[in-house]
Parts: sequence; C-alpha cells; structure tokens
Amino acid sequence: MQIRTRLTFQFSLLVSGILLVTFLAVYFFTYYNVNEDFYDRLRSKAKSQAELLLKAPQANIDILLKTLNETNRDLIYNENILIFDEKNRLIYSNLTNPQSKGIHVSNFWLDEIRKSGQIRYNDGDYKVVGLYYRYPFNQAVVLLGAQDLYGQANLSNLSTLLTVLFIIVTIIVAIVGWIFSKRALRPISNVMNAVEGILPQKLDTRLQVPNQNDEIGRLSSTFNKLLDRIETAFQMQKIFVANVSHELKNPLTKIRSQLEVSLLKERTSQEYQLTIGSVLEDIQELAQLSNTLLELAKVSEDQRDLLTEIIRIDDLLLDCRQTVIQANALFHVSLNFEELPDDDTWLELSGNSTLLKTAFLNLMDNACKFSDDHAVRVSLKTSPRKLIVYFSDSGKGIPASDHNLVFQPFFRSDNTASIKGYGIGLSLVDRIIKLHNGHISIQPNPVRGTTFMVDFLRL
Repeated sequence: MQIRTRLTFQFSLLVSGILLVTFLAVYFFTYYNVNEDFYDRLRSKAKSQAELLLKAPQANIDILLKTLNETNRDLIYNENILIFDEKNRLIYSNLTNPQSKGIHVSNFWLDEIRKSGQIRYNDGDYKVVGLYYRYPFNQAVVLLGAQDLYGQANLSNLSTLLTVLFIIVTIIVAIVGWIFSKRALRPISNVMNAVEGILPQKLDTRLQVPNQNDEIGRLSSTFNKLLDRIETAFQMQKIFVANVSHELKNPLTKIRSQLEVSLLKERTSQEYQLTIGSVLEDIQELAQLSNTLLELAKVSEDQRDLLTEIIRIDDLLLDCRQTVIQANALFHVSLNFEELPDDDTWLELSGNSTLLKTAFLNLMDNACKFSDDHAVRVSLKTSPRKLIVYFSDSGKGIPASDHNLVFQPFFRSDNTASIKGYGIGLSLVDRIIKLHNGHISIQPNPVRGTTFMVDFLRL
C-alpha cells in the first residue's frame, strides 16, 4: 500500500471514528432526554387524573375528564388509564371497549407499585407509569400507559439524519484526505525525482532545500550531506587508485628495464649479481608498499571489537623506542616522562597494542628521517579524561597549507621530495588514532621542526 493511500485511509478512519462517536453520543443523549421527558409527562398526567378521579363525585367524572382533556395541551397518543383498589379490582378505566388493545396488568406489577410507591416500565409499544395513590378512606393503584409516537418519530428522523450526514462527511473526508496527502507528499516526490536523476557522473548535483526547519528540508539536507560524503569517497578512491598505480608502476618499470638490459648481451657474474641485488631491492620496496596498503585497508574498516586490551602508554613508548633504535642505529629517541601521574590508571588506555605500536613507530620513524639530527623528542601528559603524546623533531617543518593534506594517502609535501617514502604512513596513523577515539594534529614549532600531538579521550 502506498503512503498516500495509507495516509488517506488513516485520516478518514480517524475523522470517521471521531464523527461516529459524536453522533452516537448525540443520539444517546437525545434518546435519554426524550424518554425521560415522556415519563415525566406520564407521571404528571397520571397524578393529576388520579386526584381528579378519586376525589371528585362519581357523577361528575366524565365531565371533569372531558374538561381536563380539552384544557390540557400535552397531547399523548393512545392513552390508557387504569385504577385498582386494594383488592386489585379495576375501579376505573378509560377504555370503552374491553376487547380493545391496551396495556397489560398483572398482580405482580400492582404489588411492585405498592412496595415502591411508583414504577415505570415498557409494555410493547406502550410506556407505563404506575403510582400508589392514598386518599383519606382508601388506597388505589393508578396506571397510565401511552405511546410516544411523536418522540419515536423525532428519534427516527434524527437517526436518519445522522446516518446520512455520517456517510456524506466520510466521503468528503476521504476526498479531502486524498488531496491533502497528495499535497503533503509532493515535496517527498520531488526529492525522489531529484535523487533518481543523480548518477555517478553527476555526484556534484545537490537537492534544493526550500525550508531547513521542516522534516522535508532536514531530509534534503541529510541527502546532501550523504552526497558530499559519497563524492568525497569517490574522489579519494580515484586519487588512491591513481597513486597506487603510479607507485606500483615505478618499481615494476625499473625491474623490467634492468632485466631487459641484462638480456641484451652476456654479462659477468658480478654484473648479474649487481642486477639481481637491484631487482631484489625494488621487490622489497614493492613488498613494503603492499604491506602498508594492506594495513591501511584493514584499519579503514570498523575494528572497534578488537580494542580489548588495557595498554600502558609509557611502556608502549619504551618498546617503540627500542624497536626504532634497533632498526636504525643513527636514529635517536628521547622520552620525557617527567610529568607522570601518581595514579597509574591515568596512563592506561583501552585499545589494540599492535595498531598503536604501528602508529607510534611511524611517527618516530618519520620524525627521525626528516630531522637533521635524526632525533625525535617524545613527551607524555595525562589527566583523568585525556592522555596526550607529543612527537617533536627539528627538521624543515611542514608548511601550514599542507597541514590538512598530510594525512591523505600518497600526499607528500614539496620539502620531502628528497627523502624516500610513499605518503601512506601518516594516513595509516590518522586512521589508527581515530579508531582509538583519538585525534592527531600538527603544532608547528616556533623556530624549527614540527610537533605531532596525539590526543586520546577516555570514555
């Protein structure tokens, strides 16, 4: 079922339900008031006629009743009045023909009237009021029954009117609901048509946001933000593929060229060894590049389920320092742990030690490579909510215009062209730090060099 049809059905059902309850309440209260009014009229007339019949002389009864009926404007149809004495004998009836149809009387009802003083009940189409009337020398039971033809006619007309109105209003509500739902869903239809026209070749297209405060405007804004992320991802993918192709092409071209040159003529064993050594070096570069790309691809996935270890950052930095020195004897790593807290838990962090070690090793290795003295200074600051690690070098520094670009894959600043590398390390570091609920930023030194600040937030 379409949303428009569902909205129309729900709207019509809601309004029709409210209308039905209202009409039923109107009919119920009207029915109640009509019945109460008719019983009050019967009770009043039964009392007045009983007083007249039981107190007046017998000879004048017919004349008095005739006069009373002529002066009484309260018209009651098919009126039956019966009066019984204490022995349940009929002492008066206005029915001239005993065989005529009227109300039925039983000793049970007469006894109930004497017990209660007055009762009322229905006898077929008749509504009956019974009164227990006392006069000085005797008691009598008076029953007055009649048909409320006028009230029943009004109720019948009211029910017909309410039924017709209910049907007409329901049809009108359904039509109006259909039109209203079409107008209400028109912005969504426009959004759907606009989204359908967005192709991979037109990712720069954006939806119009006429009103940012309503739900449709917020939906359009959300789509636009999604398109921004998709466009950025596509662009990064294109750049990534182009850079990977370029980086892989260079060593492969070198390997092919060296092998082709070696096959042009007979070489000495020493020349073959030199060629093989050069090819082996290129193959090692390819292997290193492949491993780095694999690590970058792995960290780009959501691996928060692997962050299960409790890591002491100071111990991890000491381990990284030892690894860097062993890998290159020219590198020097100095650790500043002068501001260590008394509480050891401030030095702990939930994460993955292997990934964090990879990130710290990259930062230390880069700082040593780009520093004139091949040294990096690492300092550590902690607080109950944060843990900050600084990596400072004394190299040429990174231009301010490149600060937001160095964490993109394969980007290399102009002042690093003379140093061998692929531009993947910092991108890998950035993803590892973000995976550990951290943030990495660049703080240029006042005189020379660069400082990378890694800020971890404890949850």
